Amino acid sequence: MAEDRGQAETDTNVEAEESILPSPETAEDKRRDANSSLKYIKEKWVPIAVSLTITILLIIIIALVARKSPPCPSCTAACPDNWPGYQGKCFLFSDTEESWNSSQSNCSSHGASLAVIDSLDDLIFMLRHKGTPYYWIGLWKETKHRWRWTNGTIFNGLFPIRGEGDCAYVNDDGVSSSRCSSKRNFICSQPDNCARGKPSTLMEDTAPYVM
Repeated sequence: MAEDRGQAETDTNVEAEESILPSPETAEDKRRDANSSLKYIKEKWVPIAVSLTITILLIIIIALVARKSPPCPSCTAACPDNWPGYQGKCFLFSDTEESWNSSQSNCSSHGASLAVIDSLDDLIFMLRHKGTPYYWIGLWKETKHRWRWTNGTIFNGLFPIRGEGDCAYVNDDGVSSSRCSSKRNFICSQPDNCARGKPSTLMEDTAPYVM
């Protein structure tokens, strides 16, 4: 009897231990749940994190661009009244006649200079707007073979200059030259309001010797 009782207790303990151990199905379920959780995290949170990172980078880039290139506050009125604008410049076509030197001084009083022609488009614009009079421009002969603009740059031969004078003007055929003391209308130019933030190359009161 004692032996049977001991055997029964042993069998009972074995059954209890077996009941404590997880069944193979329970372990598999846990692995499946863990995999499902990882899959949920990848599908749900990874795209959100990527989108958030991209958004932050875009905000930083926009802020840097805005800091480097502030918008022009008054581009809607880039030029003063009666100063037609073209390619970042404002032009004044005078109604009065002056010598070349007096014309440059007059332009300087407006914060401008006699007009500098940077391209053939500038020249075409002036010829189109000048009307009948001939107009002084900011080009003068520094030496026998070298012309210089009022902003200090040397003329690069962009167009032919007719005549034998020391100061240049625009006429119906393009650009010609005459004595600087001759009386003519004149064209002033200055950067428009949207270009004023750029370094200026104007040289005020640039005046050649009077011929």
